[in-house]
Amino acid sequence: MTALSTAAYAQAESGPATAAPADNATEVVVVGIRRSLRSSQDIKKSTQGMVDAITAEDIGKFPDTNLAEAIQRIPGVTIDRSNNEGSRVTVRGFGPEYNLVTLNGRSMPSSVGGGMSATRSFDFANLSADGIAGMAVYKTGRADVPSGGIGSTIDVTTARPFNYKGMTAQMSVKAIDDTSTDKGVTPEISGLFSNTFADGKVGFLINGSYSERNSRLENASIGGWLQNQSLGTAVVTNNNKNPYGNYWAPQSEAWGFDDHERTRLNGQAVLQFRPTDSLTATVDYTYALYKDHAVSHTSGAWFGYGGDLHSMTINEHGTAVNINDTGSDLSYSVFDNHVKNELKSTGVNLKWDATDTLAVEFDAHHSTADSGGDGAKGNNMFMIVGQNPGIAIDKIFTVTDTDIPTTTWTYQAPTTVSNIGTNTILPLFGQANNNTFINTIDEVRADAVWRNANGDSGLKSIKLGADYKVFKTRARSYNSGNFAYGYYNPADLGLMKASTFTKVDTCSLLQDFSGGGCDIQIPYIYTFDLAQGVADVQSKYPHTFAFPTTPTSDHKIREETKAIYLVANFDTDFNGMRFRALAGLRYEQTDVTANSLEQRPVSVEWVNPTEFFTRFAADPSFSDIKKSYNEFLPSLDTSLQITDKLLGRASYSKTITRSDLLSMVGTTSVSTTPKPGARTATAGNPGLLPYESNNVDFSLEYYYTRDSYVSVNYFAKQVDNFLTQTTVKGPIAGLTDPAAGALAQQATAALVAANQPTTAANIFAKMQQLSGQSTFTGQPGDPLITWDITTPSNANAVEIHGWEFAVQHIFADTGFGVQANLSIPTGGAKFDNQKIGSQFALPGLSKSYNLVAFYEKNGWQARAAFTHRGEFLLATSQGQSSNEPQYVEAYDQLDVSASYDINPHLNIFFDGINVTGSSQRLHGRYSEQFLNAYEGAARYQLGVRYKF
Repeated sequence: MTALSTAAYAQAESGPATAAPADNATEVVVVGIRRSLRSSQDIKKSTQGMVDAITAEDIGKFPDTNLAEAIQRIPGVTIDRSNNEGSRVTVRGFGPEYNLVTLNGRSMPSSVGGGMSATRSFDFANLSADGIAGMAVYKTGRADVPSGGIGSTIDVTTARPFNYKGMTAQMSVKAIDDTSTDKGVTPEISGLFSNTFADGKVGFLINGSYSERNSRLENASIGGWLQNQSLGTAVVTNNNKNPYGNYWAPQSEAWGFDDHERTRLNGQAVLQFRPTDSLTATVDYTYALYKDHAVSHTSGAWFGYGGDLHSMTINEHGTAVNINDTGSDLSYSVFDNHVKNELKSTGVNLKWDATDTLAVEFDAHHSTADSGGDGAKGNNMFMIVGQNPGIAIDKIFTVTDTDIPTTTWTYQAPTTVSNIGTNTILPLFGQANNNTFINTIDEVRADAVWRNANGDSGLKSIKLGADYKVFKTRARSYNSGNFAYGYYNPADLGLMKASTFTKVDTCSLLQDFSGGGCDIQIPYIYTFDLAQGVADVQSKYPHTFAFPTTPTSDHKIREETKAIYLVANFDTDFNGMRFRALAGLRYEQTDVTANSLEQRPVSVEWVNPTEFFTRFAADPSFSDIKKSYNEFLPSLDTSLQITDKLLGRASYSKTITRSDLLSMVGTTSVSTTPKPGARTATAGNPGLLPYESNNVDFSLEYYYTRDSYVSVNYFAKQVDNFLTQTTVKGPIAGLTDPAAGALAQQATAALVAANQPTTAANIFAKMQQLSGQSTFTGQPGDPLITWDITTPSNANAVEIHGWEFAVQHIFADTGFGVQANLSIPTGGAKFDNQKIGSQFALPGLSKSYNLVAFYEKNGWQARAAFTHRGEFLLATSQGQSSNEPQYVEAYDQLDVSASYDINPHLNIFFDGINVTGSSQRLHGRYSEQFLNAYEGAARYQLGVRYKF
């Protein structure tokens, strides 16, 4: 689909041409950075609605090395980072799952890995910046645009051979030095070839890129802050002023590092055919492969509560800032993680100017994203070992004003920290996991644009179209099962060889943080080789990490969406000012089918006075649930040319984002141990409605010179149908209660007659005496069990509003220029840090600003870009601690680049990413509730580009 391409917008609106840079390269006299800024400004100025764009100076010269890092320069756009690199995008406070990403106007399937669950959010790390012509962020909805983004729709455009005249070719080679690791320089190679034949009637283009990156991510972490733990007989100094009396203590603290080896391969082939001036056919194929192998080493200490706790100090927020315990769980772990994401897209597009007033377009594509592990190991295999619990250890956890809290441990004589070694380490357990995620989109669109031949009419064009899309996703999980290596068996001392381990001086870790480096109170930790560790224990505990044939979970969702849309384009005069309006209506009907592999419960068994077990059918089967919904999505974009330089805009639209995939699974799971009072079940809800957003935008844009402008934008969003968890009571699968059946009633009556207490133990014993059975299963005719069934539903609403400011200024004839923008979103559902229990909050909302300065003259180009993102809520859970927030603290990053044109064909360039080595820190409810520290590092690229 090309509804989002800038050329298509220009056609639909009868406005000025706003093609990607390659389209208008022969029409402008400026080049390089300034040409890119002019193209982006033209798109912003001439396109109806609130649109911001970034275009490449030339193919292969995108302004940032990563698409996510580039798009964050747009007002209102912020990014999440993974392994010191931009990955997912948040727009106006709405996170990645609320933004639709398209490629050349086509909806793209999401691609994730590394154990992540099924998602709709797109990871820009899968796409190289080379070969990208431009990116546009559409912040207001349009009827002829695919639905799916209440935050924005982000369109990524690539090159086409008819964008060029004749043959063009270029190639670039880069050397990448990531200062986080000492593994050396890695390569990146990209190239493009395009040519036209047969008097311009046939065009062919191919481009590709290949890159490698080695990196290390050092980190410290708390395993989660636990609520209101048992303090036993500990001495407590309590300064808590929490109005509800709540307090929090850390589960564990760990230190370690992840070594990454990443490869990325991108390619695209495009064939175009133009037999006549009125007909153009395009066939294209896009391929992206992203692989990351990460080996993670962690050393951690768990804290014991209850009887293991000596003392605790709680501050006024309810945070445990000092803990002294004798828990002896000190562990070392290694995780072997593999990520493999593969994206494939094949499309065909036909454009036909049937008459002078009628244009027809047809577009179809088949696109898949396949994510999972790489090879037989799956996406995650790990082994955990621990220190001998026979060695008594006193641990002291202390929160001060350092970035990272300190933990010290003291070994009781004769063991000391200086003489403890690998001979005291015991194997614990290990397992392997593989989560696979396949996402497929088949889409067909056809539309027609009628242009009014009457030039005096205010109605310029009408666009009518239909869109048919089938979205299919399948998420499967495989688990080898937990393999226990004796689990602290003293007889296993010495089973693991000393040569398997490596001693790591903690002074070398996290040196950019106070509380890191030599401030870490444990002088050294151990890492070990996973393959060798497994080999060491296999002499006593033989096993393989093989996956079963049947997955642990298997979910399939199919969404079939039929849409029709109508767009009317108006352009007229109002009191001497040009007034434009684009009015549209989109109607969609979506049918959802959810199939999930279920273990069907067949009975509940009472096995002893306090334990109940759920028994399941031997062969799992797939559920089959069907739901449907429809949506009317109106839109109106207006603009008024108040003066030659001042432009005002007002827009309204209704947009949707479809619900979280894992909440829509068609399965019901019951507790495997359904004791009375704890008979719980969870169910997905394929009938969830989309999130619905009503959006209003107002802006003023002042274009005071050809390449300079200032703008201010106000926006407001009212979003309904956010999810909440609802619990209802009811039966499941006709399961009956053996503790309330005929035999139990007979036993109860016998106890009453004998004047004996009717406790569960007495009833169970009497049932055994009466029946001669040892356990009891619910029988037909027994009372049905009433379960507490928790399922997601649409309930919550939120409002977000805010301001966006932007300025771009070119200093005439000096070669210098600047860009700056500021985004201030407010509102949203805030997390209440004082309360515990389930609560709704919207992650991602934060203030941000960008400052860019550049110089371009006499063959030189230089650019410095500074970005700031304020603190924001990342999630409302911490590992296994639900209803606990994660806040990402404010983050700054400085990127620089420079290049020189040796001649019109040859260019040398240099890029510096995060040159100040900015790091990230996360905390819980309060800043002293430290969660994670990730040490940043600079990355440098030196390269040469040759254009034929």
